[in-house]
Amino acid sequence: MTTRLSGEDVASGVREAFKDELKKGPSKRHEMGKHFLGVSTGTLGLFAALLKFSVSNPSLDFLTITCFAALLLATIIALYMSLPIVVEVSDKLDIYEKYNEIMRGVFRLSSTWTLVWIAGFVTGVLKLFQ
Repeated sequence: MTTRLSGEDVASGVREAFKDELKKGPSKRHEMGKHFLGVSTGTLGLFAALLKFSVSNPSLDFLTITCFAALLLATIIALYMSLPIVVEVSDKLDIYEKYNEIMRGVFRLSSTWTLVWIAGFVTGVLKLFQ
């Protein structure tokens, strides 16, 4: 026995999935921010310990300052991302446009975080193996 879906069944399923994505989409920024915050602070602490104990003569040269500045900036970006989004709902609000605006912001922030974190990580590794 097979079940045949009608056009209305498919349309209602797509509508439900779309509504679910509209509800849960903005919380992705919050969840990613919490994850990025843990990665940023963990990497910052790891390099602080490694650069203190692994390098024969710890100093604040260009690579060390760049590493810590980039990782601190990545931590600040992650902290900003982890703040919940507050949306004021009114009759003039276009939910789809607001969703797109939030998702574009999530993409921009996560891309910026990734680039800044990689810069901090690479400069930290360069300093360790200098």
